Amino acid sequence: MNGLTREVYRGNQLIELSTKKFDLLDFMLRNLCQVISRDRILEKVWGYDFMGESNIIEVYIRALRIKLEASNSKRLLPSVGGVRYVLREQK
Repeated sequence: MNGLTREVYRGNQLIELSTKKFDLLDFMLRNLCQVISRDRILEKVWGYDFMGESNIIEVYIRALRIKLEASNSKRLLPSVGGVRYVLREQK
């Protein structure tokens, strides 16, 4: 992930992400291997003022999974207890 160019690669594969998906992935990478609640993600990525749908986190996590796991079946963003998420290192 390159924060300056906002480019994301998995291996040699360029992954195009919207601004919010990039921000979500950036936040998850900064908290690598830490289990993070939906509320904390909402607060840090969307901000306190976000008044959108309650399932917005699930929608964006699913979209990130599709993008990140398209050419590799290894799950990087598993849910934990259905309400928290963690970005795992690829092994």
